[in-house]
Amino acid sequence: MKIKSLFFNRVGPLRDQKIELHDSWTDTISPQVLFSGPNGTGKSIILRMVAMLWDASGYWLDQQKKMPKSQPARGWLSKWGGCGIILDEVFEGSGPIGLIFGERKWVEKIRGKEAGIRWMGEIFENGGKGNRTNSIFFGETGDETPIPAWAELRKKLILTFEAEVTPNVVYLDAEERRWVTPKRGVGKPAAEDSQLRWLIGYRVSEEWQGQLEASLITLKTSKLHSFHETVRKLNDFLYGKEIDTDIRTGENRLRVKLKNGRGQFHYLDDLSAGEHQVIIQLYLLHRWLEPGGIVLIDEPDLHLHPSLVPGLLAALETQVMEKKGQLLLTSHLPDIWNRYESIGQRISLGGTL
Repeated sequence: MKIKSLFFNRVGPLRDQKIELHDSWTDTISPQVLFSGPNGTGKSIILRMVAMLWDASGYWLDQQKKMPKSQPARGWLSKWGGCGIILDEVFEGSGPIGLIFGERKWVEKIRGKEAGIRWMGEIFENGGKGNRTNSIFFGETGDETPIPAWAELRKKLILTFEAEVTPNVVYLDAEERRWVTPKRGVGKPAAEDSQLRWLIGYRVSEEWQGQLEASLITLKTSKLHSFHETVRKLNDFLYGKEIDTDIRTGENRLRVKLKNGRGQFHYLDDLSAGEHQVIIQLYLLHRWLEPGGIVLIDEPDLHLHPSLVPGLLAALETQVMEKKGQLLLTSHLPDIWNRYESIGQRISLGGTL
């Protein structure tokens, strides 16, 4: 699954435009895309828009009706005149599917221009006294065939831990990737929540359950080989230390051993801000990205020493490529701009930077 096109209608600094994610060298959809530009040009908005439309699609597939006002995706999407994306294929044989939310006239205009797309979304009309009415639609010219099949695949994804069910989305926002030391329930066995598999993100919380460390420990119990493989990948980015795979009974914490430190150790909470960024990104992709999934990372280089950036990007790219997915990033670093001008697609927003 890859995003082919992005549509905007009065979306902040992005205004009204269509962006094609197209690799001119191979004449295919770009598997690796970097959005660059000055502050305030809409780079982060693009990633959040994709995440919110994907979140909304989960509600539409489950409920077959418009989102309530309490739904976070509706609150965010309602701020703009219209947001839309076209996915090339969400499962084998589905054909292109479009997700859209916006004003009726704009939505009808987009649907008229984009032939052969099966659309799903919400349209709204502004009435008198500031009232707004929303309605939902499915399919294209009566052809809704892929929608029920997709809904069944989603159910299997979020109700089980069965592997390779259907593509998902991993969204890592820069402002939300703050490491918080857990204070409640520390060390208690914590089951994973399969409901989160549709849209994976990093959620800041002082609760032990849902923390990255708790998830890693649960992984050791459920998938021992995957646990050791994951820890090896994380340790590649730790200098002079390594995560210990032995977990002490009664403590139920992961220790970080200092090399040549004569038994000295600390916990994951005591790693640096840059080290936290690395393990958050690598772990969530390795643990949760499904085949064909889309990864959205806002400023992957945040808090990182420049020497670590190329290695981290290469690791992220490899994980996404192995899953035959798509990687969308933002960054202010010229070195990263140059990288994606060479190996992917760089889209500059709001100027010539």
